[in-house]
Amino acid sequence: MLMCIVAAIGSFMQKDISLGIEALVLGFLLSPYGIPMVGAAVIAFLQGINEAIKSI
Repeated sequence: MLMCIVAAIGSFMQKDISLGIEALVLGFLLSPYGIPMVGAAVIAFLQGINEAIKSI
């Protein structure tokens, strides 16, 4: 994760914004909070859709 952050800072210094953003996203997903939080957001979204369908 630290290498992704260092690579992102280096990319921002070289004016390569897209590569820097990709490195930050990759660093977030590889962190202990990244993938579980994305999964929790998807589950919450699906539960919201489920409740909306049930209320019809």
